[in-house]
Order: sequence, then C-alpha cells, then structure tokens
Amino acid sequence: MNTRLSQFIDYATGGNKAEFARSLGWSPQYLQSILKDCRFGMSPLLTLLAKYPELNARWLLLGEGAMLTACSDAVKTRLLQLLNIEQYLPVMTAEEQQRIIAGDFAFDADTYAKWQMLLTEKKASIDGRIQAALDRQKARQNE
Repeated sequence: MNTRLSQFIDYATGGNKAEFARSLGWSPQYLQSILKDCRFGMSPLLTLLAKYPELNARWLLLGEGAMLTACSDAVKTRLLQLLNIEQYLPVMTAEEQQRIIAGDFAFDADTYAKWQMLLTEKKASIDGRIQAALDRQKARQNE
C-alpha cells in the first residue's frame, strides 16, 4: 500500500512529499513514517480520502482498479474552478492566492466583481501605455 501511496503523491504533488504532507495537515516526518510502515490506521486513510476524493480507495487499499475514480466529478469540478479563477490571479491579493493553494475556491460574488474591475483597469492601463508608445513612434517617424 505504501508503494501505491507514493505513486499517488507523485500524481498529486509531482513527488513533493513535504507539500503533500502539508496539504493533509501532516508533518513531513509523519508522512515518512506512514510510507515506511506498510500499515497505517483509519484516521490517516480517512484524512487522505477526504482531501483527495478522486483517489480510488479500492486501488489504494487493495491495488484493484485505477488510481483515480472512474467517476471523477470532484476532479472535474476542481479543474473547472481553477480554470475559472486562473484569469484573476494577477489581481488577487497574496491572502486570496494562499486560499486557492489551500484548496479553498469559495469566493463570493463581490470578490469576483472586484477582480473583474481590477482586470479591466489593468487592461485599460496596458492598452493606454501601448497606444502612447505607438503614438510616440509614429510622431518620431513623422519628424
């Protein structure tokens, strides 16, 4: 089972065991002890399955089936949330970005409206600078 857990860590965090441990609220040392011991209790197993609903428990426990559940609605939902929210990353605060890293995508409509306004302002500013640069270039060519 620890080999399968290692495979899932590779999938979930690209093999970064410390990041994986933190995502579960564990210390890296605790995760290391789980990986060394082929057996671990229900509490860590339940924590793992709650945090990663796409993980196929039958695969983890028995090695049967695929690593990810065939009906990975949780994964699809999470990906759609990430795709929707990704456009706002340039205007988010560090705290908002940390919430996303922690897996919290529950932002209210006012926050989305604020982000949209900030994005619009940022685009207008960039467009204005580009136009000013083009105008300067055109003026130089006309001299």
